[in-house]
Amino acid sequence: MSRTLRLSAIRPSWLPAGLDARRLVLFWSAVAGVLVPVYFLVLADVSHLAWDYRAYHAAAEAALHGDPFVGIETGLPGVSYVYPPVAVALFVPQAAAGGWQTAFAIQSACNVAAALGLAALAVRTIEARRGRLDDIDRLLVVGFCVASAPVLSALGLGQVDTLIALALAGTFVALERDHQGIAGVVIAAAALVKVFPVVLGLWLVFRRAWHAIGVAVATATGALVAGGLWFGVDAYIRYVHVLAARSRVSEFAGTVSPDFFAMSLYRPLSQLLGTVDPRLYGPLALLAVAPAVWFVARREHTLTDRLTTYLAVVAGMLLVSPASNALYVVYAYFPLVCLLYLDPGGRERWLLLAGTAAMAFPVQPAHVAAGLASLGAPSTASHAVLAVVAPVLSVASVPLLGLSAVLVWCTIHTAGRHVPLTTAHTAASGD
Repeated sequence: MSRTLRLSAIRPSWLPAGLDARRLVLFWSAVAGVLVPVYFLVLADVSHLAWDYRAYHAAAEAALHGDPFVGIETGLPGVSYVYPPVAVALFVPQAAAGGWQTAFAIQSACNVAAALGLAALAVRTIEARRGRLDDIDRLLVVGFCVASAPVLSALGLGQVDTLIALALAGTFVALERDHQGIAGVVIAAAALVKVFPVVLGLWLVFRRAWHAIGVAVATATGALVAGGLWFGVDAYIRYVHVLAARSRVSEFAGTVSPDFFAMSLYRPLSQLLGTVDPRLYGPLALLAVAPAVWFVARREHTLTDRLTTYLAVVAGMLLVSPASNALYVVYAYFPLVCLLYLDPGGRERWLLLAGTAAMAFPVQPAHVAAGLASLGAPSTASHAVLAVVAPVLSVASVPLLGLSAVLVWCTIHTAGRHVPLTTAHTAASGD
């Protein structure tokens, strides 16, 4: 198979020359991101600026003074510190720099740098395989990674999602370059903050990256022990209690509000199987996702295949976790962008494109209602629109539909390659 891939993507006849569907999707995602500050700073009753970061800062200040900080309240509704105790070390230097406004500015700079780093890793991975991208494509990749709605929302809240996304991308790149030690440290660091990236350990097992696994386990164990010595075992006991109390599983019992930010398969399951114990939604979601991920992973042997497998694993992780929200789609950005440029295309490509566009548009009925009101739409028209939008988004959010479409694309794309399974690992070192 030739190592030179055609740059042109599938382009519908109605698109002007030079503007293929891939560029249109990336451009749309960046433009849609502009709606985030417009909504929260102009239309919304509450801006939510730095809401999540206020919890990080309050926890870091308490840690600096030797006070308990796990589960610390901020005075903002639903906002408290629920990360593992050792993760507070990430925010202590910022808290030492001054008040929460100063610390938030530092965190914002780190997040922007992480988003730019994510774009740089994607561009370098693409160009290492197929040559230099056009300047417009480089700009679109940067725009997607920095200015799409999930990224800007994370920046506004002061979340750490762009840092986690960069860590997950760095893990893949390090493993491709056979830097297993680096991969292990980075994936452990991500799991010490968000916890559920530990699921990617299964991906490392499949890749037979035993050294990376060993380093990850050693790094995580060492960090947890250090955290216990620094903050005391009681901090971890408190963390377990807070985490159990904050579990979202019970929130899926019965009907879920379409404005609830959850993005996993728990949402449609709660609507379709409302009488079923929500604790069963996890196994049901895993049963729905695992066969597709396993099917994709068994046919991994080129760079494109490995990216597809990584995308499927990340998508599956997000679809199964009850903690997933619409901002977590940024974790899939690296393999997603790379595949938009490295995959030669096929009839199923529209699923990848549509899924990308949907993932970058986390619209909710509250957003639609505020937008219609700002435009002065008649109440009858607004009610008619919301009567359609609200029930649909109660069953599945737009990012959930996008992520599901991407996983379906991974499956169909893999099935269409018809590659013998016996060669699944033989080409990994030569591609």
